[in-house]
Amino acid sequence: MSTASGKRLAMLAAGFTIWASAFVALYAMLSVGCRFGWDGIELAAGVSLQRAQLATIFLIHLAAGAWLATTLRPRPSSGDAATALFLRRAAWGAAVAALASTAFSFFGVFMLTACH
Repeated sequence: MSTASGKRLAMLAAGFTIWASAFVALYAMLSVGCRFGWDGIELAAGVSLQRAQLATIFLIHLAAGAWLATTLRPRPSSGDAATALFLRRAAWGAAVAALASTAFSFFGVFMLTACH
């Protein structure tokens, strides 16, 4: 397997690796924030420290997923072998699916209660 093919193969998992990172970070910081009472610390306009840090983590991961999906968007190239083109399209599709999963799974940080 060439280095380019190996990289494209690894890109298949990149989007869901970002999703998994968001999952771990959000649930870890939810526990930390609840333990230290961050849900009771108001920053501005009724937004608690807990909600602000969870929203920030979510938005960082959402931006990373969007960047990945944009970067992996297939571009036509006459020199691509059929396998390379397939891997490029599959990696892009997986990145788009992971981006949608991230948005759907974690959007609740904006409206759900955190520590009750």
